[in-house]
Amino acid sequence: MFESNLDPAPTPVPGARVLAPEGEPLEFIYKGRRFHVHAVVSRWRESGGWWNRIDDGRLKKEPLEDLIFDDGGKAIWRVEAAPEGALTTFEIELDEITGRWQIRPTSR
Repeated sequence: MFESNLDPAPTPVPGARVLAPEGEPLEFIYKGRRFHVHAVVSRWRESGGWWNRIDDGRLKKEPLEDLIFDDGGKAIWRVEAAPEGALTTFEIELDEITGRWQIRPTSR
């Protein structure tokens, strides 16, 4: 597939708008343009400081089951998407604790 030219140094767009009703991205807005996901090329999870999950680096008196551990875990999809015409490859990242999305174009 042909890919359109994007910024040479892709930077993530924090707090992006992503339509993912079943948990997997279907559409998103990047730099003011709506993109439809045509294919998920790959998907993976990244964990952050998993070694810090026991006390999250702080001493707390709450029971462990009441704590939310922010280890920086993320779910990431590499997708092919297009507003119209040529497909472009993006990485769409979901911060699983805050629910915030980031989008960045890739060169594959």
